[in-house]
Amino acid sequence: MNKSIIPNLFTSANLAFGVLGITFSATGNTFYAAICVLLSLVADGLDGRVARALGVAGPMGRELDSLSDVVGFGVAPAYMLYMKELYGLGWIAYVPLLAFAVLGAFRLARFNIKTEEVHGYFEGLPIPAAGCLAATYVLCGVEVPQFVLVVCMIGVGFLMVSEVKYPDFKGKSAVNINKLSIVLTAIFVIACLVYDWHTWAVMIFAGYVVFGLINGALNMVRK
Repeated sequence: MNKSIIPNLFTSANLAFGVLGITFSATGNTFYAAICVLLSLVADGLDGRVARALGVAGPMGRELDSLSDVVGFGVAPAYMLYMKELYGLGWIAYVPLLAFAVLGAFRLARFNIKTEEVHGYFEGLPIPAAGCLAATYVLCGVEVPQFVLVVCMIGVGFLMVSEVKYPDFKGKSAVNINKLSIVLTAIFVIACLVYDWHTWAVMIFAGYVVFGLINGALNMVRK
């Protein structure tokens, strides 16, 4: 048996969970749709590790991974939020839906064509983090005003194609990590948890988003 099939099965699972998530959202079951996004994260985290362990990492797996990520972390979460809270807004709801999904696809395309080696960071918010931010928001049961959700979805979309640096936790980063950024992010997370502790899962990903913004801003000021 061709060993490359094994990691590709995990990648395909990522895609399959994305498709299932869209189906659940279409029937109004956004809770299970959110679970599917998190399962996509598990599958996405395993495929690369399995491929490297078996020594079969290659361009085929990389392209399949990006196609799966578009569905699992881009289209599925965007449609989930649309069906859960934005459906009643009419044509306005299509703006954040498309911004989240389409800009996520652009982010993956840019990642695939960049040839220079980077160390310790992602350029732009990784699409799995964006998708899981949406999923944990749905699962926590806390709702924000529709206008806030619209702005946040569009903002996350632009963050994915931005040049904001986010740590990848794979080694020493080429980007300066400011201690003040860590402190301010911690204050933000703690304040949100004090306001409503049900947001604890969301804060894992929201804190990551906020840290990149604060750290990037401080690095720009210091330059």
